[in-house]
Amino acid sequence: MSTVLPGQLFTAVNIGSVTIATSAIIVVTNTLYTLFRLQQKWSAFAMALIIAYLNVLFSATPQWYDWLLAFVNACLLFCSALGLNEIVVSSKKTTEKDVEGPSGFFRTWLQKR
Repeated sequence: MSTVLPGQLFTAVNIGSVTIATSAIIVVTNTLYTLFRLQQKWSAFAMALIIAYLNVLFSATPQWYDWLLAFVNACLLFCSALGLNEIVVSSKKTTEKDVEGPSGFFRTWLQKR
């Protein structure tokens, strides 16, 4: 278990954990949309909640406030996944001739369909 030192907000472990969780949310969300046409905004937020609360559930000694912070962490994971997905979508739009939208695995989560 690593100790966070004063002035050490981000560590390699923290950044790696967020990166893996964010990637998992994007992959699962886009897969669920591709297979079942589930709305991406809601499935992404549900995945973020599941990951955040499982993290608290499997921690050694969760405190009462960890359950409250899990919701905030889920919001941060959702925003990170949303932002990363939208960056990929916008970069595909600029490189493709078809500007109306990509037809691949990455689609925007912000449009109503």
